[in-house]
Amino acid sequence: MKTLSSKTFTAVLLLALTIGAAPSSHATTIFSVSTGIQPSNVGTVTLTQVDFDTVNVTVDLLSGYGFLNTGGPHTPFAFNLSGSEAGLSASFITPTAGTYAFGVFSLSTADGGNSPFGTYGVSIENSAGNGSSKAYFGDLSFDLTRAGGLTEASFIANTPEGYYFSADLTNGQNTGAQAWKTQSRQVPDSGATVALLGLGLGVIGFVARRRTAA
Repeated sequence: MKTLSSKTFTAVLLLALTIGAAPSSHATTIFSVSTGIQPSNVGTVTLTQVDFDTVNVTVDLLSGYGFLNTGGPHTPFAFNLSGSEAGLSASFITPTAGTYAFGVFSLSTADGGNSPFGTYGVSIENSAGNGSSKAYFGDLSFDLTRAGGLTEASFIANTPEGYYFSADLTNGQNTGAQAWKTQSRQVPDSGATVALLGLGLGVIGFVARRRTAA
């Protein structure tokens, strides 16, 4: 019987371990109810763990709503993190590279705010001018990375207001701040994870039996 080479066995073993250890894709924390000028269901903020250092932040707005600057203490999007803000970076997915027709989104660790919902240590700024005519109408999605570790639990409420996220939004006519306080957590899809782990162990067992038989 033909035997597997050491290199082939190692490659199959690594593949099996990778399959078995692959996490199921799931949103861990969702904020779907907001308060402010716009409707309470105007947008859903979803946090998804990407890896040890990275969390994806996606703000899914209702059709016809967008992010803007209205001047004064208002920021397109803002939040707080526990721990250090040093080494924090953002990779924008939507809009691509943070760029749209009127401006560019960028990460800032200079305090941002959205009156009357308080101030925040981290914000997504916009280089566009003020007003709805320069707004970005669409969803905002970016991967936030912090060397040394970042999880969905790193996002904390501001004090004393108690809001996790705030945004400056418009429907093309009405503009104003919106904030998210209530969160829900989704349990990981443990069944899918166990199934993948079983598949990975099965591959290892099959290869081991082939080598023994040879």
